[in-house]
Order: sequence, then structure tokens, then C-alpha cells
Amino acid sequence: MTEQDLTAVEALAAFARRHTDDRAVQALVDAATLELAGRTVVRPEQQLVPRRFVLRRSADPTGVSGLGDVADGVLWPDGTAAVRWRGEHPSAVHWDRGRVSVEMIHGHQGATEIVWLDQDDEPVVAPLPNANPAAASLRLRRVLDHALNKAVPCPKCKRTTTCGCVADRTESRIDAVLAALAPWLTDGTGSAA
Repeated sequence: MTEQDLTAVEALAAFARRHTDDRAVQALVDAATLELAGRTVVRPEQQLVPRRFVLRRSADPTGVSGLGDVADGVLWPDGTAAVRWRGEHPSAVHWDRGRVSVEMIHGHQGATEIVWLDQDDEPVVAPLPNANPAAASLRLRRVLDHALNKAVPCPKCKRTTTCGCVADRTESRIDAVLAALAPWLTDGTGSAA
């Protein structure tokens, strides 16, 4: 491969290899990718998972989307994001600069908020069939912790943040915990216990 056949990233790496080791070269390429493309380089061994969210509108400045959960999204491990709009005229968009772009374009100065459905540091763990309760206890504790900290909507105004309603969210919290536990609640035959 001649120097003319190299991409800019490959040329940068080749130049850097003349002066430093491979680890420093990789760090330089990763930093350049983040600065220029706005995304993080994700390596296969990192075991990172996407993070789901919804766009929740409290006001609709454009009169197009409506109120409530107007779009579903995914923040990919490399920092990019994809959004799929709900409604009669759905569409999808991909943002290379991820959350920053989603908030800048669709936030409407706070009229729309990103509501995370997954925790930042919580890997997706599939329940083990016929799992031994002692072996699953750490995973189960993490699932419960996630469910207990999950934002639940107010039964009156549907907000997940503090609201002026005097609604009791206990039933919603119990539903969130049961939904998190459902895959673990089997009698060993695959049917619910």
C-alpha cells in the first residue's frame, strides 16, 4: 500500500509509529476519532451495551409531535445515537454526535427531555434458565436495584420527575420491580412460579 492509498487515520498512525509504540498510536487514533468524528472507538473486548431512552415532550413548540413519549432512541456504545419518531408519520434519524445532537436539535430549550430506560453502567444480562438462586443473587440484586431506581410515571400526570400531584407511585414501583423479576420467577419448567 502506498502513502497515497492510506486514509488520513492510517497515515496518522503510520507517522506516529515511527516515533512511539503501538499503544500510544492507538490512543492517538482514538483521541483523533473522538475529536473529529464525535464518537468513541469501541473495541470488541470492552463488552459495552447500547442504552435505550425515550424523548418525552412536556410542550410541543412545533405542533407536530404532540406531548408525552414522542420518540424512542438508542445511545450506542461509541456515543452515536439513533432516534425513531412515533406517530402517524414515523421516521428515523442517526446522530454521529449522539446525545449532544439529540438535545440540541430536539430539546426545544427544555420542552423535551431524554428519559433513560437503561442505567449507564448496567450491562444487559439475560436470565439463566433454571438458575440457582445462590448463583444468581448478585445479578438479581443488580436487577432489583435497577428496578427500584427506575423512574416511574405519576399515575395522574405521567411525569417521572417530581410533580405537583399527590399521586402515590407505589403500585408503579411494584410493577417495575415485578417486571424486572419476571424472567427469574420460574418454577424450573419455564412457567411462572
